[in-house]
Amino acid sequence: MARTGRELADENFARWQWFYKKGMIDRRTFVKAAMLWAGGASMASSLLAACGGDDDDDDGGGGGASTSVSGPSGAQPTATTGSGPAPTSAGAAPTSSGGGGATTGGTLRVALQQSENQGMDPHMHNQRTGIIFFYHTHDNLGVRNMDTLMIEPWLAESWEVVDPTTWNMKLREGVQFHNGDEFTAETVKWNWERITNPEQASQQMGNHAQIAGVEVVGPYEVNVKTKVPYPIFTERLQNFQMIPEKLAVAQGDDWLAENPVGTGPYKMVEWKKGQEYVLERNDNYWNEDVTIAYQHLILRTIPELSTQLAELLAGNLDIIRVVPFDQMEVVSNSGVAMPYVQDILRVQFVVLDAMGRGTPDNPFTDVRVRNAANHAVDIQTYIDTLQAGGDRTPALVNPKHFGFDASIEPHEYDPERAKALLEEAGYGDGFDVKWKTGPSLMPNATQVEQAMQRDLAAVGINAEFDIVADGSVSSQMTNEGKNPPMASTSWGSYSVFDADGILWDMLHSTSIFSYYKNEEFDAAIDEARGIIEEDARIELYSTAQKIIREEAPMLFMWGLHTVWGVNNDVDWTPAPDEIDRYFWASPKE
Repeated sequence: MARTGRELADENFARWQWFYKKGMIDRRTFVKAAMLWAGGASMASSLLAACGGDDDDDDGGGGGASTSVSGPSGAQPTATTGSGPAPTSAGAAPTSSGGGGATTGGTLRVALQQSENQGMDPHMHNQRTGIIFFYHTHDNLGVRNMDTLMIEPWLAESWEVVDPTTWNMKLREGVQFHNGDEFTAETVKWNWERITNPEQASQQMGNHAQIAGVEVVGPYEVNVKTKVPYPIFTERLQNFQMIPEKLAVAQGDDWLAENPVGTGPYKMVEWKKGQEYVLERNDNYWNEDVTIAYQHLILRTIPELSTQLAELLAGNLDIIRVVPFDQMEVVSNSGVAMPYVQDILRVQFVVLDAMGRGTPDNPFTDVRVRNAANHAVDIQTYIDTLQAGGDRTPALVNPKHFGFDASIEPHEYDPERAKALLEEAGYGDGFDVKWKTGPSLMPNATQVEQAMQRDLAAVGINAEFDIVADGSVSSQMTNEGKNPPMASTSWGSYSVFDADGILWDMLHSTSIFSYYKNEEFDAAIDEARGIIEEDARIELYSTAQKIIREEAPMLFMWGLHTVWGVNNDVDWTPAPDEIDRYFWASPKE
């Protein structure tokens, strides 16, 4: 009988105890193993951040990556009225409960995104919508059980730590890729070697930085060597999709970028670029416990949210990932669909070019101007009137993050104070500035930004929108230091419920995403990354947040409450990690 994630965790923790007693690992490594064993996924997320882990995220046109399971704080989504379908237990991704709905036939239609994926190669992207797509066409070695929050075997059958830097992994037999190639130990070895090869330049290489090599023990068994003792190894297995190595070598990277071939519950049969992906159920899927109700899955690319909503209400779409706040009642009363609200880790904000990285000597290099901008915008009113809810982030950190300092007060809405600061900085007559924006997962994003634009103009900051509709282009601009002085951004913290997940990536001076530099801030974050003791980390994070609250390197906004729209004939609710698994959906009986 296959062992559960909990059983595997217990067995492996016993080994870590033995290593510690024998002097094979230090106390710090043992504490990591103990915390991971005791705390499950929510503690693992903190450990990932503390150890400097680098998960994938998405910064496409204002829409950052979404959240992962938050442990105790990760509430299930709720319908806005009692008439909607009840939240379902997620179980171990990517399984479906299989109990209700049809088992054959039908098509599920989803508005997945507003712009194209970066490609069809699961190792060569950093988009959240890419993660969702590849969860349907490919499989991972492990997956998270949404009930226990533990990582459980999937393409792997089991794993155990045999010495401090070696993990033995048994693999499933009889698994075939969509092209008929067999999944074997050689597959696992090749995939790890590919993603860690610097010449491959995978955006996900940092996720596997601690992997030293993979040894094939047998046809379905490998030993994975790590550079250092690595208790959180299993956390890296839940978003590492397997590619058929023989096909990949024969066809090359350019072919892989156009043709997704995995072992997953669906296979792509058509890609109408700029329009939609057509997926067909894999009737030879290796896991007989998974019931895939819909024969076809169509993932549409629809740039305009208003068009997505119209298609949902017309019955031409079954699921959309963003419902505008002011349309929630319309959806609820439509008799066609229901809105579902989920509070998530994603934080919305506007980056201000404090270091002059993209535009040297822009007005926001003056701290007085940055604080003036924060006093000019009426954040709480935007939340109350234009959102389904929101959690204030007065120093960028979400209240869901470990290390959030609740004692820090947000900037007060005070236009007169804003004008006085601008006068003091030499901008009494105001100034003109460019503001990059684009597609966003924030509900009512356009209305919110227009309201902010009006409030800024009222104190003399005249912002002109520069709309970048392509998320990949927007990400490239950010990474290359080509953003204008203002840039709308949201960030999902690489699904890490720890302040490091947002503070380091967005503000550390060495991060490719950062437009800010402060040596004291960098030192606090670097120290917090390198220690486990919670009290010390909280104190360091508090210091960092107090610095950026005063330095104001962005317009501080809020943690998002996102709204999905789901057709009333479809039994499906979003999971709290915001990886939408559409193979969980089934027609209502």
